[in-house]
Amino acid sequence: MCLLYRLCACNESTAVFVLESMGVLGMIDYGFVVVHVPHASLEIPEQYLASILLSPAQLWREKRRMTDAFCDELYDAPEFPTRVIAKYSRFVCDVERFRDDKLEPRAKFGQGLMYTRTTFARRLRYRDDSLRNMILRQVYDPHHEKLTAAVENSLDRYGHCLIIDGHSFPTLTPVKPLGIFSRPDFDIGTDSYHTPDGLRDTLCNKAQELGYSVKVNTPFSGAITPMKFYQKDKRVYSIMIETNRRLYMNSKDITKSAGFNKTRETCFDLMRCAADWVMATR
Repeated sequence: MCLLYRLCACNESTAVFVLESMGVLGMIDYGFVVVHVPHASLEIPEQYLASILLSPAQLWREKRRMTDAFCDELYDAPEFPTRVIAKYSRFVCDVERFRDDKLEPRAKFGQGLMYTRTTFARRLRYRDDSLRNMILRQVYDPHHEKLTAAVENSLDRYGHCLIIDGHSFPTLTPVKPLGIFSRPDFDIGTDSYHTPDGLRDTLCNKAQELGYSVKVNTPFSGAITPMKFYQKDKRVYSIMIETNRRLYMNSKDITKSAGFNKTRETCFDLMRCAADWVMATR
């Protein structure tokens, strides 16, 4: 069988070559990858809906703005079977926030793990410590236990782990502190400890190679790592991929657009490229 070597990415400090051939590619073991999708769900169970002060129409508008709709499908590449996907809407619990509000920058805006304010600072619900504790027990802690266990399993089996944090963002931001401006097709979010420069640059180069615009940590920054390993364990890599919603969906009614399948394949390509970089540098 003829084997072809494909240049996945190249810059001044990094050149990653990935072995590709029919039959061989399908044998690559990406079991060290954990895919995390925190904001795709629209579901709000009745026990949590009761505390929300918005009308159904107002809540729907907030969901349109804040939900990373269809990201559970955008990032479901079959090569990466280990996925941790938040079951409920971020209006129940934002699992990407720090557990301790004192550590969470968004908490002062009413958007810690339990939101009390909307995008435009409208009252969403009142602060309720008993409700917050219930959300911690029933939603936040179980989610993070699952994520931590998935990372631990990858470390035990492979000696390293790559977390791919899958998100999307609206084309224009309505949040005043961030300004209103046109956004790139893709945003690569990084962590100063868990995201090597080579991994960041490889993904940016790949996105550009595929014909897309890309920025780093713009409009959103960071990449999730479980607290057990956060800023402690270099074997845990983390990268965030944010996709501009204009590429794959109609934001007005939260439906897929004609570009969905192409964008999904692009996300798969970026995920494979990130995983290939980690494999090549271990």
